[in-house]
Amino acid sequence: MSMDKLKRIIGILLVLCFTVAFTSCGEDSPQEVTPNETTQTAENEISEEITVLSLNKEYISHYEWYEDYPEMLVRSEYTDVTLDKSMEKKYPLLAKALTETSLMRKRAMEEEKDNFIVTATEEFLNDSEAFSTYVSTLDVQVRRADSVAVSIVEDYNSETDRAFNCLNYDTESGKLLAFSDVVTDVSTIPEFVEKVIMSRIGEEEPFGKTAIPDYFKNTPEEDITWVLEYNGITFYFEPGAVAPTNFGIQTATVTFAEYPDLFKEKYTTVPNAYTVSLPLSVPFYTDLTGDGRSEELVVSGNYDPDGRYYYTLGIYSESSNYEVDWFSYDLNPYYVKTADGDSFLYVFSEESEEEDRQMILSVFSLKNGEIKQVSETETSLLYRGNNVFALPTDPENLLLSVYDGSTDSVFSADENGIPMKTAS
Repeated sequence: MSMDKLKRIIGILLVLCFTVAFTSCGEDSPQEVTPNETTQTAENEISEEITVLSLNKEYISHYEWYEDYPEMLVRSEYTDVTLDKSMEKKYPLLAKALTETSLMRKRAMEEEKDNFIVTATEEFLNDSEAFSTYVSTLDVQVRRADSVAVSIVEDYNSETDRAFNCLNYDTESGKLLAFSDVVTDVSTIPEFVEKVIMSRIGEEEPFGKTAIPDYFKNTPEEDITWVLEYNGITFYFEPGAVAPTNFGIQTATVTFAEYPDLFKEKYTTVPNAYTVSLPLSVPFYTDLTGDGRSEELVVSGNYDPDGRYYYTLGIYSESSNYEVDWFSYDLNPYYVKTADGDSFLYVFSEESEEEDRQMILSVFSLKNGEIKQVSETETSLLYRGNNVFALPTDPENLLLSVYDGSTDSVFSADENGIPMKTAS
C-alpha cells in the first residue's frame, strides 16, 4: 500500500476524531475494589485524589480468501477502546466522546477493508502469481486513563508502512486536549525534543540541529503527533521528519520530572500505580532505576505472516536484553508501575485466535533496568463477551481470568509484580 493511501486512512481517522472533539463541548463481571486513588505530582507531593479509570478493549478481525485458493486476499485486524459502563455515570461526556470516536474508527476501518477486498480481488484475478496479501492492522493503546486525562495511541500498520495518531481527552469534559492546554510555553518544546533525539542519533548526522526546530515551526499544532503520558509527553515523528529516514520512526519523551515548569500542574498529578499499553518495536521511555532519568524500554517479536503468529519475544532496556523463542498469535505488552515505585512488564500472549482469545500472562521484573522473568500463568484479561476484554489500567485492581477452573477475579500486583487474587 502506498504512503499516500496510508496518509488518507490516517487523515480520515484524524478528521473523524476532531469531529468528536467539536461535538463533545457486557456481561456481569467480578465486583471491582475501590480504584487506586493515591496520587503524586512530579515532585512526589500528595495532591487531590486521582482515580484510575476502567476501560474495555474490543478485538475485531476479518480474513478474506478467493474461493479455495490458499493465498489470503485481505487481512484486516483492529482494536477499539471504550469506557466501561461502571464509569459512564461519573464521566458521561468522556463516555460519549469515546463511543462516538469508536463508531467512527470502526466505520473507517470497515470501509477500508471493503475497499481492500474489491481491489485485492481484481489484482489477484489479474495476476495471482505476483499478488501479495493486503494487510491492515490498527491497535488502539491506552497510555493514560485517570480522572484528569485519558490518552490513546492509534498504531496503524500496513504491509509496508506504519503511522501513529494520538488522542488526548480531558476526562471531565470529554474534549480533546490541545497541546497548549497541557504545556505552559509551547515555544520551548523544540529545544527539549532536540536534546532527546540528538542524544540518540548524534549531532553529526546530516539533518543537524535545524530539523527539529524547523519541524515545529512549519507544522500546525493540530498536526503534531503527541500523547500525554503518566510521566510527561511523548512525540512521534514519521521517518525522515526530524532524522534521516534510515533511523525510522522517532519518538521523544519530555518528562514532568526533568522539566517540571514546562507543564501545567493539573496534568502532572498522577496515580502512584498505573499500567501503560505499549507498542511493539517502538521505544517507551520511563524511569526504570529511580534516578529520575528516563530510559528506553522496547518490546518486540518476529512475526510469521503466513502462519499469523509471533515466534520470538525480545525485551530491551539500556542495561539489559531478553530474547527467547516464543509462540503467540498476538503479543499484548503493558508497562506496570506499582505504588512502591517498582517497574514490571506484563506480556499477555494469545494462545488462540478464537473469540475468547485464551492467553498466557508472563510477568517480567524491570527493577534497576534489569529484565528478569518472574512468573508465567494461564491468565487472561477478563473476557466480557463479544470479543471485548477489560483493560488492565490499575495494577491494584486488575480484572483477570485464570484458566484453572476458578472464577474471574480481581487481582493486585504483589512486591514481585505477580497478580494475587484479592476478590471474586
